[in-house]
Amino acid sequence: MDKDAIMLEQMGTALTTLQIKYRGSKLADRVKLKPKLEKLLQDYTDYQLRLIDEGIITTDEDLAEMEKLTTAIDKAARAQQLAAAIAKTVAFIATKAV
Repeated sequence: MDKDAIMLEQMGTALTTLQIKYRGSKLADRVKLKPKLEKLLQDYTDYQLRLIDEGIITTDEDLAEMEKLTTAIDKAARAQQLAAAIAKTVAFIATKAV
């Protein structure tokens, strides 16, 4: 499997985990988190479109960073931690989508 395929798999898993945690959050927290989650989903789509246009773009460093983000997402138990994990993931994926 190439690096881009691994990255897509890791990003997809991270997004799914974030969505599950989002859905399990209190309503007040979901209201705060929703715009960030929507931005993340859009950036992920943009990343996928960039892959179609450019081919292989993922580096070993990208994979290592995504692994750190996935660990932070898995550990996020409170809304504040979840918001921070979403923000970091948005920032990372946004840089890859451009």
